[in-house]
Amino acid sequence: MFDQTIDPIDSCGCGDTGYLTTRTVPIDLAHGVGRIDNVPVYHCRSTACQEFTLPSIVSRRLEDIAEEMEAVQATEAVYTWESHLKQSLDPLHRTNDQTHLQAFTLQFGSREYADAHIVLIVPGQAIFFQSTLEDTEYYLLRYEAEIRTDGIWFSFLKFYYEEPELTYEDFLEWSEEGHLKEIGRITLDEVEDTLTDEFGDWKSVS
Repeated sequence: MFDQTIDPIDSCGCGDTGYLTTRTVPIDLAHGVGRIDNVPVYHCRSTACQEFTLPSIVSRRLEDIAEEMEAVQATEAVYTWESHLKQSLDPLHRTNDQTHLQAFTLQFGSREYADAHIVLIVPGQAIFFQSTLEDTEYYLLRYEAEIRTDGIWFSFLKFYYEEPELTYEDFLEWSEEGHLKEIGRITLDEVEDTLTDEFGDWKSVS
């Protein structure tokens, strides 16, 4: 378990602004070179850039995964937080909530839907989708901590944004003016079906 969040923006290995996404990372093992899929990294989004930066909490987790791979002589693994995402959580255990939510939101970094792609992930808090049919049309899946009923709840919202790039800081300031339209509120168990119904099937992207 970990007790710190991963910032949505840092710096890419090339020096430019890095946005949180996921990718396959090579790793040196005692028995050769391996690979770990779905690793959270900061990347500048340039297709020509091969550099990236690892969040410090991710680097420590990779060391644990490498030890597990060496123990069983594996060369491939998938990055996980070892979280049981859908178990019922005591509302008082907010640290556990955040652990599960970060793992849940970060898995979307390797997805692309038929009618939308993911433009920003705020780990444990929100996922922003941009329509592939209309450039100014966006959707937001946002964790709602104040809903005190059982389970983990999200609000699903739609908005139109004219700026060429969506950043979390600009969005927070802009959204205070009341531009968001709530489509509904859903539980963690309903997220996958809701997104598929809205955007179509998803595929894994590198």
